[in-house]
Amino acid sequence: MNKKFQRGVYFQNEPFHSLSDIDQSPNDCFAILFLRVSNTASANRISEELSNLWNLYKDLQKGKVSHIPGCSVPSGRLSALMAFGPGLFDIDGIQRKIPRDFRDKQFLPPKAGGPILEGSGIKYSHFLHENLGNTQHIGIQFISRTQLATYRAVVETWKHLSNIESSKRILNFTTFFTGFQRDDQRSWLGFHDQVSNIDNLNERKDAIFIDKLNNNLVPNDFWTEGGTYLAFLRTEIDLNVWEKIERKQQEIIVGRDKLTGIPLAGIDKTGNPITIKKCLPVSRIRSYNKRFHDHPDYFSKPKLSEMNEIDVNASIQSLSQSHIGRVRHISHLRGRNITSRRIFRQGFDFVEPLYSNSDKQLRVGLNFITFQNDPGRLFFILTDPNWLGNTNFGGTGQIHGIDDLISVIAAGVFFVPPNEKSFPGASIFE
Repeated sequence: MNKKFQRGVYFQNEPFHSLSDIDQSPNDCFAILFLRVSNTASANRISEELSNLWNLYKDLQKGKVSHIPGCSVPSGRLSALMAFGPGLFDIDGIQRKIPRDFRDKQFLPPKAGGPILEGSGIKYSHFLHENLGNTQHIGIQFISRTQLATYRAVVETWKHLSNIESSKRILNFTTFFTGFQRDDQRSWLGFHDQVSNIDNLNERKDAIFIDKLNNNLVPNDFWTEGGTYLAFLRTEIDLNVWEKIERKQQEIIVGRDKLTGIPLAGIDKTGNPITIKKCLPVSRIRSYNKRFHDHPDYFSKPKLSEMNEIDVNASIQSLSQSHIGRVRHISHLRGRNITSRRIFRQGFDFVEPLYSNSDKQLRVGLNFITFQNDPGRLFFILTDPNWLGNTNFGGTGQIHGIDDLISVIAAGVFFVPPNEKSFPGASIFE
């Protein structure tokens, strides 16, 4: 990986791992924590504290823990990634102006049951909702092979900051979220997940990382080259809604066969989904396979060889509204072209207990993280009517409760600076 790029954007992973390759995956366990800067903090003091934290993380990556000197612990192949909210650029003494592509690129202020963006069908949760991009200055993402390595990084951050006298504390630990990747490659919906991530490594890089030409940077923003933008959405999935939908309807909503992961080719004249013929199921996929990972252009007529079985009008109407039909439009545009709307996503599921709601004992969901060289890519996907605009997940909206399947607990957009000597983004402060 280019030394400019922070670790933690695992864009060099294969887009889809076979089950036998799961042990080679470096991103099993996830946490993201958030810090607020003290009102009286100077840019120089913030820089000092971030440098201290970054050194702490470098030690953890070597298996070193400060309170057990001379002893080595498993590092878990820990990665740390540092990102900054827009409010950081308003602090006195900050040497860089907020990048042009970051201005006004934030989710709406949270309102119970309200949309996360104008034109989006995805809403904030009625019970918990926070716009982290507006309330937090710094986000730090940890990913590792083991749960302990990830959790240790969170706890060591908390301990380091808590040991500083409160009157002298520059950075305040506010909240964190955790998650994990699944070795069955599915989501809580039961379908295979993250199947259509960008397959070509150069395409991924072009979509993820800021480039002078691809981003049409103004000179004042040249320093951002090699950085990216992280969007974080902690989403709850209402399984009470999903489990009441019959399997064939679930498949039409998603756009894939639930058992095999094979994309749908259309819908037959009795309303049953038809999968692509001569396509390998997930159990036999070992590398990128266009027929499996991608899908037909659902906005066009099905191929003539399938016409005898397929109800053309029903297929176009339903599958163009499916989840994969909406979020993965088939085009020949390169990833570097912003109108391709390509983004790179990393998803980490979660499950947590609920103690105060007697009717609901647990909450399940997804930590949805995307990286893109301009937040506008994601915002377009979430708001344009031909993409996810005005819909919650996918489908035609005729199923009871489907518009509330996904809700957002916490969200935020953060700038991920390129690597620098003392810590990523050091020149912002110095």
